[in-house]
Amino acid sequence: MNKDLIVKDNRLITAKYHLTLTQIKFISFLSSQINKDDKDFITYFLKINEILDVLDIQRANYKLLRLSLRQLMGKYIVIEDNEDFISETTFLSFFRIHKKKDILEIRFDSSLKPFLLELKDKFTKLSLSKILKFNSQYAIRMYEIIESKVSIYEKYKNKNLLEFEYDLDELKDILLGEYNSVDNKIKVPKSYNRFNNFKRRVLDVAFYELQKKGDYYFEYESIKTGRTYTSIKFTIFKNGEKIKKDFREKKKLLLQNSTTKGLAKEQIRRIIERKKDSIKDKLKYEQKLFQLYLRGDLKFDKDIQMVIDNMSVLRG
Repeated sequence: MNKDLIVKDNRLITAKYHLTLTQIKFISFLSSQINKDDKDFITYFLKINEILDVLDIQRANYKLLRLSLRQLMGKYIVIEDNEDFISETTFLSFFRIHKKKDILEIRFDSSLKPFLLELKDKFTKLSLSKILKFNSQYAIRMYEIIESKVSIYEKYKNKNLLEFEYDLDELKDILLGEYNSVDNKIKVPKSYNRFNNFKRRVLDVAFYELQKKGDYYFEYESIKTGRTYTSIKFTIFKNGEKIKKDFREKKKLLLQNSTTKGLAKEQIRRIIERKKDSIKDKLKYEQKLFQLYLRGDLKFDKDIQMVIDNMSVLRG
């Protein structure tokens, strides 16, 4: 089971609900526990210390976890509301905290099965580790939307798919909407009726975070009809520099494991053997080569590099 992988039906990605940063990260963490071969939801038994660590909650604020879970039980998700269907559900059906064992027992609501289990098409793969790096729930929701669009682009290789437009009210409902059982409607806080508030507190926050932390980010154009903003046009860009940096870090970590360290020692031995007649201080030269290895700059012979490349592919 890949504990970093989250797979969601695209309808769940664009569903209308509003969670706090802690809640959305917890649901992402719980989603990552799903096995791709699961046919039904199981009850998860999770170590509370692990959850607190993942969510970056101090043990002293332990009650925050319980409060967030209790609130999650009452959160409605509006998956569709059209002429044919109204589909509403919740994320969780049950949780229990085992105080003495320090274990959380929890399960998804069964109605979410079509959106998280046995997905065949129209789904998006997400990364828990990337989600946990975001400091805004709006950045996470936009990350999910952007990744869903990129997934479709990768399938059809049509650059037009990297541009898309949302009705402004629809976008607000997705990112900010809370189901109000009294009015039987999705409600957005009144302060966001002012476009500048929505732009500054939601769109710009997501834009800057994705530009800094996402493999893909967006730029957007606010569209007016007359004097009123009515829609947002998004354009997706690949964050080339970040992808290169992440690859260098991954390669560096790979080179520091015990197996590749042995390969590096063999390469250093070969280099020293080839240049033994011109090396004045063998120890200093060996140290210099080892520093190159730690930085990921050591040049390997083709046969050794082939082994390292194969290891990198296997590790994904």
